This record gives sequence, structure tokens and C-alpha cells, in this order.
Amino acid sequence: MPAPWAAHAQVKIIGRLHGQLTNNVLNFATNSEVLDDLTGIALLKQLANDVKECVESTLVLAVTSDWKFEGVEATKTAPVKGDSVPGDAPEDIEGALSPTSVSFASSLVRISTGGGGRSGHGRMFLPPAGEAQINTSSLDPATTALLVQFCVCLAGKFIDNATTPWRLGVLSRKKVNDVLPPIDNRFREARVLTPVQQVASIRSRKVGHGG
Repeated sequence: MPAPWAAHAQVKIIGRLHGQLTNNVLNFATNSEVLDDLTGIALLKQLANDVKECVESTLVLAVTSDWKFEGVEATKTAPVKGDSVPGDAPEDIEGALSPTSVSFASSLVRISTGGGGRSGHGRMFLPPAGEAQINTSSLDPATTALLVQFCVCLAGKFIDNATTPWRLGVLSRKKVNDVLPPIDNRFREARVLTPVQQVASIRSRKVGHGG
């Protein structure tokens, strides 16, 4: 599904860890026209629900029980920005693994597009596993395998022979002459999602710092 794209969107996975908001933002593009009408809203809502399904069926199995899943919302970002469209409200869902003592640990998934440079790679800083699943700052093999299943779910819906009209990708924030190029020139389709076994950290998730 090559550019030019008809629309771009961002999807936010919303959760809470130790009372601290956690937001994971994923970037998408589609060749389907997304107008500000019922059809366009339905496309965004379905996008949010497709991501929500991967969270509920796979991601929650790979994260600490201290993490509470609060929902998913999709927002059209181009050709013009639109209002956020929430997916269906989730049930009362939390992670399945052991508790964790810090809010700023994270499980990391690398997003590769096949392109070189920083613009060709992205990262997802997901909620952390529990402390019982971490040894010498690395995830145990079983937890890494659970993260692989989350990546498989996303790939089946949004990469290559995807089952939806949306494609997951990386959006570069690099400016040229202090100006951001058009999004079509900055968005690259994802090709591979790879969990990292070493535990990562994300400073903004320290309690009191924001999501």
C-alpha cells in the first residue's frame, strides 16, 4: 500500500501505572479516504478497536498487574487534523504478570521499516513486565515470547498482507530548513516488529512527570 496516502492517523493506547498515565502513540496511514462523516468516523473507530483487540488479547498477558488498561483512541492527523475517536470502552482489564515497584521501567519493541537512518526506525515503550519476570535487567524468555505475540497481532492487522485498510509505520519528526516536510514524505511503513529482551526506561513515566 504505497504513498500517496489518503489519510494519516495516530492511535493512543491509554493506561495507568501506579496512578501515572501511560500513553503509547502509534502512527498509521491508509489509502481509504477518511472524511469528517460517519464513514470516516467508523474507519477511525475500527482502527482503534483493532488495536484494542491486540492489547486485550496479547499485550495484557505480557505486562505487570499494576498496569490498568483504560482504552484506545484514534485521531486523524492528515490531510487535516480531526477530533479523537475512541474505541469501544474496555472491560476492567489489568496486566497478567507480577507487580512492579517502579513506574518508569518499560518493555521495548523496535519498529523497522527497511529504510536507513533514524527516520527508518521507531520504538514502542510498552508497560513493563512484573519484577518476577525480570532478571539482571532482562525479560525472561516466556515474557519475551508474549511480547512477540502482541507484535504478531499488530503485524497481521497492519503490516504487509494486512487484514485492515490501515498500515502501521514510523513518522519522522526531522525538519528540513527548520520546516517539517509533508507527512507523506515522513511516514514509512513498518516491516518488522522486534521485542528487545533488555528492560528499557522512560523518564516521563516517573510518578509526577506526566504520561
